[in-house]
Amino acid sequence: MDSSHHTARTRRIGRIFFALLLLLGPAAARADLAGEIAPVLEDKLLARADVAIEIVRLGNGPGEVSRLYQMNATSPMVPASNLKVVTTSAAMEMLGPDFHFRTLLLLHEGNLVLIGDGDPTLGDAELLKKVGWDVNTVFKTWADGLLKRNLRSVHDLLVDDSVFDQEFLHPNWPADQTQKRYVAEIAGLNLNANCIDVYVRPIARGRTVEFTTDPVTAFVTIKNTCVGGGDNAVWLSRQPGGNELILRGTARAANDVPISVTVHDPPMYAGTVLAETFKNAGIAMTGAVVRDRTARAAYAKDPNGWALLAVHETPLAEVIARANKDSMNLYAECLCKRLGFAAGGAGTWEAGTAQMGRFLESLHLPPKEYHLDDGCGLSKENAVSAHVMVSVLTHDFFSPQAKVWLGCLAVAGEEGTLAERFRGTDLRGRVIAKSGFVNGVSCLSGYLHAKDDRWYCFSIMFNGIPEGTNSGAKVLQERIVHAVDRWSAQN
Repeated sequence: MDSSHHTARTRRIGRIFFALLLLLGPAAARADLAGEIAPVLEDKLLARADVAIEIVRLGNGPGEVSRLYQMNATSPMVPASNLKVVTTSAAMEMLGPDFHFRTLLLLHEGNLVLIGDGDPTLGDAELLKKVGWDVNTVFKTWADGLLKRNLRSVHDLLVDDSVFDQEFLHPNWPADQTQKRYVAEIAGLNLNANCIDVYVRPIARGRTVEFTTDPVTAFVTIKNTCVGGGDNAVWLSRQPGGNELILRGTARAANDVPISVTVHDPPMYAGTVLAETFKNAGIAMTGAVVRDRTARAAYAKDPNGWALLAVHETPLAEVIARANKDSMNLYAECLCKRLGFAAGGAGTWEAGTAQMGRFLESLHLPPKEYHLDDGCGLSKENAVSAHVMVSVLTHDFFSPQAKVWLGCLAVAGEEGTLAERFRGTDLRGRVIAKSGFVNGVSCLSGYLHAKDDRWYCFSIMFNGIPEGTNSGAKVLQERIVHAVDRWSAQN
């Protein structure tokens, strides 16, 4: 039996079940909710889709959870970015709320040593602009500190990214999209979300545009054939496995929003920009930027002879919030690999997803309901049931870190990936959730603070929707959440 026949049969059974509940009378309260949801599931967009839903009402503690609605709730589904809920929850539980990423700058035998900790926030221009910083602010601050120590010349800059392995790209990610921001490489040292931002300025129609990059660096080369023209159609791409960029197309006006492209080998990118920043500040380097994956272990074993010059720390909650609110794949993957390293293993996808699995096991969730392949949900080899999603969200809701956790999710009509959703409705600010989308998949999982002043937890997962229908799928998800809200006011 194919999936479409299975889904259609499930819906027929659901309608029969609903009719029987109506005959049972008002005592069968969940029949009303099923009746509210049924018309949404009849939409033609879902005609050949697999649908999985679970909705529960949360009480005053983990033992007071009422299951209100299920459809295929234990069937593993491709979760897309809803997987970030699992990754970030595991990180909060297993790394602990007091965990900080710590990037170190040291001096050892005349060399500067940059030791990464997998921090995805370092030099993230989009994040830092909120506090008035830019890509180089941390590095400039470090340079000022070195000058105050009267340190004006060093030999090499050693770059240690050994906290993670050197498999920068997941094998199950789309190979034809590696230049795109959401497929940035994952490394033990990261800078500006492992992208370089380009700004163009047209000179005249038909003439090659001028451009600037952020950060300014010789790490990449740019072949520029972009010209001034009547349309804004600027294309920026990168040759796989290298850092030769191609800027082409036409530009009518200068861009305020950066055109971003990923870089290859993020640790050496970070190291190069650091060396360039120091040089511009008047700190000479007589050697070169060199990768050395032994420094972290050597410093941890015997810190004598190493001078700690600077530490950049980032709290875990800040990383989790950017991973979930803005659905940053890089952030989720850094959490995934850091979980593997923290457990005494390697900073690999295999070790990280194994720790995520152990977290789910601790919640007594059946392994048959999930398969974990990465941390962000970009791989279509991931599979998670709606029941797993709701169980994780319920656990987080009742955890000691509940307030921090809720503050790390997007809010309907207000911020993050839900800023433009539920607009014009009274659900603005009352839905706190994580969206998810890859081709053919659309999901929404989170919480509803309903009209009855109680909290509900839900997971709505659509697999196999037609290409180009995600906007329509979002509407259907929102209609289901509306149905729960209406039902809450009547029961």
